[in-house]
Amino acid sequence: MADGKVLEVSSIEELSDYGISSVAVAVGVFDGVHLGHRKLLTELLKVAGKYDAVPVAMTFYPHPRELVNPHSAPQLLLPAEEKIRLLGHYGMKAVVSIHFTKKFAAQAPDEFIESCLFAGAVEVRGLCVGQKWRFGAGASGDSVFLERKAEEKKFAFVPVEELRTPEGMIISSTAIRKALTEGNLELAASMLGRNYSLFGTVEEGYHNATRKLESPTANLRMTAGVLPPNGVYAGFAHVDGMRYPAAMNLGVSPTFRAEYGRIDRRLELHLLGGFRGSLYGKYLQAELVSFLRPERRFANPGELKTQIQNDIEKISHILERS
Repeated sequence: MADGKVLEVSSIEELSDYGISSVAVAVGVFDGVHLGHRKLLTELLKVAGKYDAVPVAMTFYPHPRELVNPHSAPQLLLPAEEKIRLLGHYGMKAVVSIHFTKKFAAQAPDEFIESCLFAGAVEVRGLCVGQKWRFGAGASGDSVFLERKAEEKKFAFVPVEELRTPEGMIISSTAIRKALTEGNLELAASMLGRNYSLFGTVEEGYHNATRKLESPTANLRMTAGVLPPNGVYAGFAHVDGMRYPAAMNLGVSPTFRAEYGRIDRRLELHLLGGFRGSLYGKYLQAELVSFLRPERRFANPGELKTQIQNDIEKISHILERS
């Protein structure tokens, strides 16, 4: 393992190609890599240290609920590459991404253990999962099953209790999605342990922000993420490793509907200073800090331009405190 970069593999046995002989494994979907996930990862690091094993996260794609019940499949909080980056940031040396198929879902718990954990030469010294995690056909595998397997296979097993907010709410990806769709950025951030961010590539827009509003924007084509309600937000744009204060508008540009017809929902970012150069084609992170006001239709671009200047002034003050 060179340069401290997290390894990305499709099975534990592949890790032997990188000189890894023993691992401690945390298993989960890890969508969001929120504070509950980080509690699990922290416990795994303790086990890995105790047994001189490499800490590894095992995750799945697509989301298991997308296969089991496509109509209720959740919108992912993070694109896959950002999830892997965060897992590495919180101490994982490798991420094993398992392709979740109907055949995989139909495995009995014993089959899962043998095919995913003990199929190759890499020794599993420890296993950490959420205490209520279920797996295998019919969700028949649980912590009681894993405790028995740990005795049989001689590995350390640590079931980790769910983490709760000070108000008693269980921290989960589902709860974070709900908070975001309701526009409660503060609650989402408290469960994530960081501000929520959207990710995407900057693409060309209608150029109205530059030509008519004198506030050029980057139009973000998002590949993943849960969108809060339409409106104006204070936040930061992360570009090429730098963090710039930004005014953001999420919505459908209703002021220009008569001119362009229906406009798809999109996120526009106006960087408030410091950036030089073109953003077209760049991969960008939009960190959402605070909601300012709902999106609305103005009588003409001139009124919108005046409102934007007022928004920028307020957002600058908000971000000075962030």
